[in-house]
Amino acid sequence: MPVFEKEQIMLKRGVVHLLCAAAMVAATVIAGFVEGTDIDTSATGYWVPKNPPRAQYKIDCTINPTKGLLHGTEVIHFRNTVSRPIYRLAIKWFSLGEQHLEIKSGGKPVSSLTNNGAYPTVFELPEAVGPGKEINLEIKFSVSMPAGGNEDKLALTNWYPRLWWGFETHDDYDVKLQVTNGYTIATSGLFNKKKGCYRAKAVRSFGLFISKGFKTIETNAADVLIRCVFPPKGEKCARLLLSTAADVIKFYRERFGFYPYSSLTIIPGMDRPAGGYPVATSVVAIHGMEQMDSKPKLHWQWITAHEIGHQYWWEYVIEKDNPGWLRIGLGIYADREYVLAKGLGPKKHQELMARYIEGVREGFDTTVNRSEEELSKIDFDFNNVVTHGKGYSVISALDCILGEEVFYKIYRRCLKKFGGRRMGLHEFQAVCEEETGQELGWFFDQWINSNRYLSYQISSRNCIKKGSRYFSEVEVQCLGNLKMPVPVTAYFEDKTFQRKFTERLLDVSVLQFESESPLKEVKIDPDGKLALIVPPPQSLIEEEELTKKMRAVPYTGAGKKALNIFEEVRDSSVSDVEAWFKLGLALYDGKYYSEALEAFGRLQVAATRNTIVDFVALVWQGHILDVSGRRKEALDKYKEALKKAKRFEMRHDQYGIKINRQWVEERLKKRFERK
Repeated sequence: MPVFEKEQIMLKRGVVHLLCAAAMVAATVIAGFVEGTDIDTSATGYWVPKNPPRAQYKIDCTINPTKGLLHGTEVIHFRNTVSRPIYRLAIKWFSLGEQHLEIKSGGKPVSSLTNNGAYPTVFELPEAVGPGKEINLEIKFSVSMPAGGNEDKLALTNWYPRLWWGFETHDDYDVKLQVTNGYTIATSGLFNKKKGCYRAKAVRSFGLFISKGFKTIETNAADVLIRCVFPPKGEKCARLLLSTAADVIKFYRERFGFYPYSSLTIIPGMDRPAGGYPVATSVVAIHGMEQMDSKPKLHWQWITAHEIGHQYWWEYVIEKDNPGWLRIGLGIYADREYVLAKGLGPKKHQELMARYIEGVREGFDTTVNRSEEELSKIDFDFNNVVTHGKGYSVISALDCILGEEVFYKIYRRCLKKFGGRRMGLHEFQAVCEEETGQELGWFFDQWINSNRYLSYQISSRNCIKKGSRYFSEVEVQCLGNLKMPVPVTAYFEDKTFQRKFTERLLDVSVLQFESESPLKEVKIDPDGKLALIVPPPQSLIEEEELTKKMRAVPYTGAGKKALNIFEEVRDSSVSDVEAWFKLGLALYDGKYYSEALEAFGRLQVAATRNTIVDFVALVWQGHILDVSGRRKEALDKYKEALKKAKRFEMRHDQYGIKINRQWVEERLKKRFERK
């Protein structure tokens, strides 16, 4: 069972589950919606501002957990802060069972454009909201679910209708709640006695936790109120979590300059210790409080620091990409800093990295950058192996090569720049490059867009004395297919040491050290920041050898050799783009068309989300289908290619071919003929 459970709504003792991953999928697949742009093809159609206006939610809700009833009213207010009118809006509401949703604008019913219960609900406003103008949406909502017996806990994250933009935003909340007597309430906000409601400013989501028969303890970390709701048998653990949370918030505030929210509530998750998850802004769940003694103290301290790290990365800085490896990796960096500062050791973070390393040894494709379709077909624990294990390994490797001081500047700069906004790999890489003055595409492309792995070992070392000085030479060999500088530390008998980095472009680096005493020991990555896979799995060694063969084949005049290599690699898991491209062209050159078609098909698979490579692979499949007399299939490939790269050109001078969009458009009119 994975340590990290996906976020869920728990209702009727866990009978109904709603995975947060579904929200991410739904946010990207609604056809016809324009995300992240101020441009739309129609003057009055649904469109999404690049930076949506911040909304104020005033909610009055009544909840009866024992009867499975939830109903309420809300007013959503915002001012149009963009330069064009808004005619249509959308509401998302993850409701369960029988539901009712009624929306008005300025007292007038809105015109729904979607079926009842659709996600999202799209509606036309009676009057457009012009630039600088304000709007109030008045909403009534209710949901009824079959009663399931006595209910002791209820965690809700998407319980209220909310504006849907296709991505997360920060908004403000005033929430009044009426709950059946005997239940305790915990929320994302602080209770304001004067207003009689729970208030929260600039939060990604407003969560609720309603419990019966549970206890609550509180403390403060300066001006941050910390609460822990716990089951009767979990008090000992709850007190540890509470004191740790106060210490973590104090540490993070000193380390990063601030803590983003005025409260934190820790709630119980499952009844077995399996990690935790961020429920909503200012609400985190920790699993297994009742079984504290089954895990060491370190586990509880670390998981508390880890979940609080999500308040910076995901709640405060909103994740732009999916899967969320970046927020996970940056969050783990925060809890690593806490654990190391408190002298708690590297064990938990070595375990995280070990998940990724074991996944590589198991032969899993650990490419991070995946489409929703690709993610849906993965049959291993991608969340733990890649999102958490590799996600942390990437951030740790970046910290290693840039240096702690530089990476720390990048970290704080991203928090300051993207607070309340979305940040993805593109934005993060841009900050890294601005701060360092380096081009870092080589780093991110290998780690994120490929299945490459890191493997370096010391192949030889020697030390000679010249006069009163000692001269040491250390040879470091790259065994894997991911190349980057790795730190090598030489330790000398007088207890001094020196550190140097290998050259990333070389298969073998020779490092030289000069010292006053003899060489005692040499270590690669003595701080344990790199996910080194030594020795590489035999299957990966074989794959690398096959890749080299494929890359070495000439583009022309080597058809028979290419055919022999193709038969050798046909059933392999080689996913190298350059290798399949060269082999496909060599097979085409030798007129082995069926094999060439298959090779370019493999190239398309290897392309993952690289639209340019995808474009090339599709065009060449079209060429081969044309020369093979399969015109209808060729046309399908050309049409599909035109949906890919917008501006791209590739020349094949040996055939007099210049591939670009114009070339493909011409192929729709006239089939390709080999000259």
